[in-house]
Amino acid sequence: MRTLLRSSLAVILTVALVGMPAMAAPTNPASAPLGMVLQADRAQVGADITSGGATIYEGDRLETVADGTLRARLGGPQIYLRPNTAAEVHGLSNGFAASLMHGTVVVSSAKGQDFQLLADGATIRPVGAQATVAQVTWINDKELLLTSNRGAIEVSMGDEVKTIEAGNSYRMEVETADPGSQQAGSVPTGRRRRLVFYLIAGGVAAGIGITIWRVLISPSAP
Repeated sequence: MRTLLRSSLAVILTVALVGMPAMAAPTNPASAPLGMVLQADRAQVGADITSGGATIYEGDRLETVADGTLRARLGGPQIYLRPNTAAEVHGLSNGFAASLMHGTVVVSSAKGQDFQLLADGATIRPVGAQATVAQVTWINDKELLLTSNRGAIEVSMGDEVKTIEAGNSYRMEVETADPGSQQAGSVPTGRRRRLVFYLIAGGVAAGIGITIWRVLISPSAP
């Protein structure tokens, strides 16, 4: 009888010890640090008001109010949020990805670094491994303003790809193809979105470019 009791207790203790690590582990472990805030004025990271030196984590939402700004380093590249801007950030192996919800962001990456900006269903990234500085403004859910100041950027949606060379600005519109325009006898596949680009005067691109350069590339920047 005693032997049976000891065996039962041993089984109970073994089960309890096996279950303890799972019970002790947090249900929502903290995400890994993604970067840090370099400068901030009237800005938030997540739900918290932020300042220089604050840590940014995977999936954080960066946001500025009407007269606020925020500059952060995410891995190697930097991102600058102009007033009234919101973006959610995630990590890449050698940079970051950001979903632009509204407002204007300026991104800067050195040679070999990478970034991806997602807005209105389009993806904006550097062409190749060259150093790149670009600005993206969200106008509405079907329109963006795109400027490449240094290095070319690639804009893609599905199988459509557009390259914007350094020094150029474009207004991008997302148009919905009319199903009625399909050829006779073809099988309808539903509405299809396509990108349309309109070149903006070179003077506008140059003016924006000077501002970007001073914000992110000047020797005084940390």
